[in-house]
Amino acid sequence: MGQLVAYIVRTAAGPCLFVTMVLTGIIWIVQALRFVDEIINYDMSTGAFLYISFLLLPQLLPVTMPIGLFCGMLYAYWRLSADSELVVMRAAGLSRISVAKPGLLLGGICAVFVASMTFYFMPLANSTMRDTRFAWKYIYSTIVLREGAFTPLKDNLTVYVSERRPGGELHGLLIHDDRDPGKAVSMMAEQGTMIRSDEGPKILLLNGNRQERDLKTGDVSLLYFDRYNLETDVFSAGTPIRRQKIEERNVAELFTTSSDDVGAAQISKYRAEGHRRIALPLLTIAFALVAVATVLSGEFDRRGSWKRLWLGCIGAGVLQGAVLGLLQAASTEPILIFVLYLVLFGAMGICVYLIRSGAGLRSVPASTAEAAG
Repeated sequence: MGQLVAYIVRTAAGPCLFVTMVLTGIIWIVQALRFVDEIINYDMSTGAFLYISFLLLPQLLPVTMPIGLFCGMLYAYWRLSADSELVVMRAAGLSRISVAKPGLLLGGICAVFVASMTFYFMPLANSTMRDTRFAWKYIYSTIVLREGAFTPLKDNLTVYVSERRPGGELHGLLIHDDRDPGKAVSMMAEQGTMIRSDEGPKILLLNGNRQERDLKTGDVSLLYFDRYNLETDVFSAGTPIRRQKIEERNVAELFTTSSDDVGAAQISKYRAEGHRRIALPLLTIAFALVAVATVLSGEFDRRGSWKRLWLGCIGAGVLQGAVLGLLQAASTEPILIFVLYLVLFGAMGICVYLIRSGAGLRSVPASTAEAAG
């Protein structure tokens, strides 16, 4: 029996891993492209970009692994059925539950893995990713200056950069400063660079001029300079405080946070996110049951088996859509949480019934099994 379990698990694990990796890779590439803009504007290093992109995986795997598990197990059991191996197993005296156990064991392993992602690694990765992006935006790069655009750094301070080069080097700067109510200052420089100091961020201007106009008298003064430090004072109250989002909180915090801490309007979103972390591992088990029930329910008939295959795929799609839709709607209608668990456990119960019921694979005579072998 142990060899049989290992054989079925090995047969299903390969396709499951392959489909999961393909789906995760496709979604990962699409999601990682969002950070290309930060690489350009924040001078983010390639290592930091890869590090942030890697932190997306704990968010993607709980979504892609149930689908990969369903496809892998459906393929494995379908192959066993097409090769008449299931007929031999049934002729050897194995019940439908015994044949289904290896698939359910693999489903349980995947469910534990998904639970580890949703309960621990997902909030940790979200928090680490936001900390890293925050550091590059406000500490390492200090100020975002977009190439070929007028960038307001603060009220009454606008900077235009014609070209940005690696290392934070700026070319073709035009700065208009109206922070002093009594005068307007315009500066032009051939080159510049961002520098950080204890007093705050500054822009070092090279080879330019400074024009100052007194708003009361209208007098204009012109100053040519080789080097000039412009204090930007972007953050008058210091670096902004990064606030923790829902995705960064663990399950215990999602269920124990009170409305006094986050407000009555947000508390339902916290609870819905907590139930989402629980529902995804349960969905993994449900998908494993759907895949097994698709093959083991119904008589062994090559001509009619395609119908069950399509019904199983449609059923898995409907289940996935229902779970995701209920999770989305539960943030505004908490009563739908009950419906969510009813759908999940109801689907599991139906699959177990189909596997155990008399509509499964029929026992065949030993002579038939020998002929099939």
